Amino acid sequence: MMTRSHKALGFVLVMLVGAWGCSKVPTSTAAGDKNSSQEAKTKRLDEDFRAAAAARDQFRLRLLAAEEKLAAAESRGAQLQAQLDESRATLTAERADLKARTNERDNLAIQYEAFRKNIKSLLGQAESSLNTPANSGNPTSPASPPPPASALSN
Repeated sequence: MMTRSHKALGFVLVMLVGAWGCSKVPTSTAAGDKNSSQEAKTKRLDEDFRAAAAARDQFRLRLLAAEEKLAAAESRGAQLQAQLDESRATLTAERADLKARTNERDNLAIQYEAFRKNIKSLLGQAESSLNTPANSGNPTSPASPPPPASALSN
């Protein structure tokens, strides 16, 4: 337990230490060094901040330029994709048309070949009918001799 005298002694001691601390004059060299180092540090940090802000602004401009280029590239890509789709559709249609025309040509070639063979056959029949004698009542046998040459000249 603390007695009243101990409390008074503690209070006086605290008052003396406080008065001594307040009466002490700060040395100007220590305060000046701290102040100048703080100012230098503040100045350096301020310069760093300005440099970082300038770099940030520069990067922001680069980002905007890159975004514009990206948008232009995406737009161009969409145009090229549309052209590609259109070209593919045209190519598909042209291939189908080519296939149809090829089939038509092949069919006409087959018909022409059949017609040509038919004409040859008809020509062969016509030639064979011209080469056979008209006298079917007097057939000549292969063993019979040919008629005399004097009979043919009349």
